[in-house]
Amino acid sequence: MEFLSKARGIGGEFSGEAEDFLVEETARDGVVLEIDKTISRAGEPDGDFAHFVLQKKNWNTLQAIREIAKKLRMSHKRFGYTGNKDRKTISTQLISVFKCDGEALLALSIKDIKINGVWRAREKIELGNLLGNRFRIRIKKIKMARAEKRVREIYAELGGLFPNYYGAQRFGSVRANTHLVGREIVRGNFKAAVMCYLAYVNEDEMKEARRARKELAETNDFRLALRNFPSHLKYERVMLHHLSEHPNDYVNALRALPRGLSLLFVHAYQSYLFNELLSERVKEGIEFEEGDLACDENFYGFPDVKTAHARKGGKFLVGRAIGYETKINERERAALEREELSPADFKIKSFPELSSKGAPRVLLAPIKDFSFDCKKKEGLFTFSLPPGAYASVLLSEFIDETKGNID
Repeated sequence: MEFLSKARGIGGEFSGEAEDFLVEETARDGVVLEIDKTISRAGEPDGDFAHFVLQKKNWNTLQAIREIAKKLRMSHKRFGYTGNKDRKTISTQLISVFKCDGEALLALSIKDIKINGVWRAREKIELGNLLGNRFRIRIKKIKMARAEKRVREIYAELGGLFPNYYGAQRFGSVRANTHLVGREIVRGNFKAAVMCYLAYVNEDEMKEARRARKELAETNDFRLALRNFPSHLKYERVMLHHLSEHPNDYVNALRALPRGLSLLFVHAYQSYLFNELLSERVKEGIEFEEGDLACDENFYGFPDVKTAHARKGGKFLVGRAIGYETKINERERAALEREELSPADFKIKSFPELSSKGAPRVLLAPIKDFSFDCKKKEGLFTFSLPPGAYASVLLSEFIDETKGNID
């Protein structure tokens, strides 16, 4: 992806330790859900939902919710959440659960999960029901001697904004092929989608998994694969179990997965296209184009995409992830032609529940409350970002050593 800043980054790397990547959700009223701090609200006694602040370490949101639901002996479908926070973090976020006793939540005992406050409410927590997230991220092995000076220079160059790319984790944490599966689904090639999910090999994966995937690609024997795929590949095994009984039923093999995972494939492909188009525009210099909208800022200073309108004084430029309702411009048409697709293909006739109409997305995301401190080749970045913006994308502007020519 093309960088907005031109100065060379300071180097350094993420430690991979949860303690070095802290994420605190900012609720819609502007309250930061601080780590290790109990949050209390007046609540609504007649509400059918329990709202609670989930603090977790080395769990992603969906994993944590499933474990909580298991302990409470209820379906995970009764839970609502603002967004999926990554596993290798210590993070807080607001969760809701239908018809659940608050005392039962507080009494839970799950390793690396804490409940920092519970109250009753009338409404379910929905995706995107937050103002943003505050990050504190430690970077190690910084190579540049005057790192603080360079970070100030890059921040000034960015002007408080950075390209709102989807982060690498959107495309899969190990194999990075989620969007490739999604591309085949949108094309209606479900056999290719299934085989991409099952047999795509990345050398960073465990040896046993690589061997099983390669064998399946060579043999197309689903029964054999079911015997040989490692037990930790539970979603692959669910698909293989279906295919061992119904070898040509690729659509329903995908349906055997949780809908959220199947939908993620399509969303990842939309994210890939968005990144490619945004990268082109960053390289050329972002200007208003046909189809763009603008949105205002909310009281917190972040984009309020719900106010998106034709560009007449809006503070933030809004593009879109392409779907079947998108009226594409020339740049988008050219990108889809390269992919041999049209917007109509995102209405998936054989798998309608995965159809996607598209969505607006801010092109340049704002940065709030930014600071950086560096000692002994370790740096601590602190900042807040709006919902859906990726901290890893912002940090790449400061860390990447391959860009720029300013020493």
